[in-house]
Order: sequence, then structure tokens, then C-alpha cells
Amino acid sequence: MDKTALGMIIAGIILLVAGVYGAYFFLDELIFVIKGLIGLIVILIGLLLLAVGIMTAKD
Repeated sequence: MDKTALGMIIAGIILLVAGVYGAYFFLDELIFVIKGLIGLIVILIGLLLLAVGIMTAKD
């Protein structure tokens, strides 16, 4: 294993630990973000279905 791969593994572990700590520390805000992202995904799926329905109805 070369030095670059070892550096990437160490950096990945540090970022993973920092991410878990941040998610645990800001758990309430993280839940709001996840709820917002789920809502955004539902909106985009609904918009896609509406567009496909309109295109299909024109035929």
C-alpha cells in the first residue's frame, strides 16, 4: 500500500468520525433536513408524474 492510499484511508476515517459527531450533535436539525429532503423528493416525483400525465393526455 502506498502513502497516498494510506493518507486517503486516514482522511476518510477522520471525516467519518467528524460526520458522525456532527450528526449526533445536531440531531434535531438533521431530522428537519431529512424531512425537508423527503418532501422535496415527493414534490419532484409529483411534478414528474404530472408532466408525464399531461404528455400522455395530449395523444
